Amino acid sequence: MTTTSKPRPARRRKIKPMTTKPNVVLPKPGEDIIPFELYVKDMKNRWKVHLYEIDELSKDIRWTYNKAKPYIDKVVTRLSPEAS
Repeated sequence: MTTTSKPRPARRRKIKPMTTKPNVVLPKPGEDIIPFELYVKDMKNRWKVHLYEIDELSKDIRWTYNKAKPYIDKVVTRLSPEAS
């Protein structure tokens, strides 16, 4: 005996009514959030960090180049027309 089931009706989601958010007015900050001298000091410090990171990156690139160079030279030598 075979039974056929009726297709299920699609579920309908209840739509919540839109609520409007009240306009929030933030208080105006004082004139100097960060004094200019501290801002300049922070910029100089960030620049020093940037220079340090660039220096470390260049050291890593040179180290990788020096480690990979012998292997690349071998491949180039083997693939050159004079080697065959």
